[in-house]
Amino acid sequence: MKSKFPWLKMLKRTDPELPFEPPIWMKDKSNGEYYHFQTEHERKMRQFVLETADANARKLGVDRRAFMTSAMGMATTLWCVACSDDDKNPGKQPALCVPKEAMFDEDAACALVEGDQFIFDVQTHWFNPEDGKRFPESLDGLFGILYENANEDDYIRGMFLESDTHLAVLTSWPGTTCPEDLTIPCGLPLANESMANSRDKINQMAGNTQRVVQHVQVLPNDLSGVDAQLDIMTRMHCERLAYGWKMYPGFASQSIDPRGTLGYMLTDPAARQVIEHGLKLGLNRFNVHKGLPIAAFFRKEFNHPKDVGVVAKDYPDARFVIYHSGICSGYDGTNEAPAEGPYDPDDPDPKGTNALIRSLIDNGIGPNQNVYGEVGSAINQKMQTDSIAAAHFFGKLMKYVGTDRVLWGTDCVIYGSPQGFIQWFRNLTIPEDMQTEFGYPPLDDTNKRKIFGLNAASLYGIDVEAKRCQIASSALTLRRRDLDEHFGSHRWALRTPGGPKSWSEYVLESRQAAARGRPG
Repeated sequence: MKSKFPWLKMLKRTDPELPFEPPIWMKDKSNGEYYHFQTEHERKMRQFVLETADANARKLGVDRRAFMTSAMGMATTLWCVACSDDDKNPGKQPALCVPKEAMFDEDAACALVEGDQFIFDVQTHWFNPEDGKRFPESLDGLFGILYENANEDDYIRGMFLESDTHLAVLTSWPGTTCPEDLTIPCGLPLANESMANSRDKINQMAGNTQRVVQHVQVLPNDLSGVDAQLDIMTRMHCERLAYGWKMYPGFASQSIDPRGTLGYMLTDPAARQVIEHGLKLGLNRFNVHKGLPIAAFFRKEFNHPKDVGVVAKDYPDARFVIYHSGICSGYDGTNEAPAEGPYDPDDPDPKGTNALIRSLIDNGIGPNQNVYGEVGSAINQKMQTDSIAAAHFFGKLMKYVGTDRVLWGTDCVIYGSPQGFIQWFRNLTIPEDMQTEFGYPPLDDTNKRKIFGLNAASLYGIDVEAKRCQIASSALTLRRRDLDEHFGSHRWALRTPGGPKSWSEYVLESRQAAARGRPG
């Protein structure tokens, strides 16, 4: 190994023991919005990875945690997930395979997981306790965890000091506006002003290289009324500069509308007013959460993407970025949804990403038109350990949404650094037999580069080469190089994801959140 990471040996016996886990998290996980139970496949896979990594570390004569936090640790994980013929392996999958020698040769491992792609992550989050000061005390548990594990400092470290991400879109969860005379719980986990302030702070730290752009959260069904939301759009864009509008049609809260009109469709009058006002302001990027059901907090009928094709047809000058690409659409929870498979044109009631595809086809929206598919949290839905499902997911998006319309997103830093997702995707392929059978484009270097960042750069008007040159010489980049030198470029693998750590904790917090009309 190029670095022995002496800081590992400097730890005291009384210090907390560092975790020994695969760099791809395979246990229960939650971002506070949804909860994913570890599957039996993941349980077996995790154990196989740990046993293999331990054996490989012993063979090389290195500390097993140092091994796991190296390129060889990631290579070992990927090999176990998809390449091994060992009886302990739950199943070999040709969509993701790495050479065995990469588990023992650091140069080979680095060649496997490193890359020079331009990476533009269009879905990132952090959470601000100041913006949550009017939340009910019952939410202290959930947001206390998020404030601790996904704050602004974590965001800067995870996104720009521990990953290859060049640019990021900072966006927020849904909530309610907080006028002075409102007495019920209110607020956003990250307010519009806070997003703009954070954007400016980080960009200044990065030598004014504009590494962060931000959305403005718009709530057509807010208790304040749609006119107040239109005023927010105008003020934020004209005074602070916005880069897109964020919408959560499935967000359903009694505190938003005590009359019981919960959620909305993009075809509803208030939503159309928002779309039309955004176009009038000259900002045509509408970023819409569809799919990824959030416990009892979302209504699945409004979370369904059947309205996407309709508004895309009605507003050809608008650009609709569908966050999560409709995964798990039609289900009350993520754990109910099966793995993504091929699109079936004869299915009378398609669900998941297929529901989005059907909406586009039914309304004549073809590939590379005005609808985009974003992949944040979709990777977490069984795909990191099920490369065939991942091949179907990315293959369908490239075929039906378009190779120029698939956008990289990770939903970090709730999950920690996005570097594990980045390295996983660098090695994902779509086997030739799947390309032939289902008509999928290849997930080759050209299309990976598009998905990783070139498509988003085109959407946001970014000069990629100029941006890369700016970033390469910035203070933030130099700081990352220094940290990599002293602590290793895979140090992110020692961190566990944020969010609730147990199902009972998640259920309690979700019920309290839903009762109070807050996300979670």
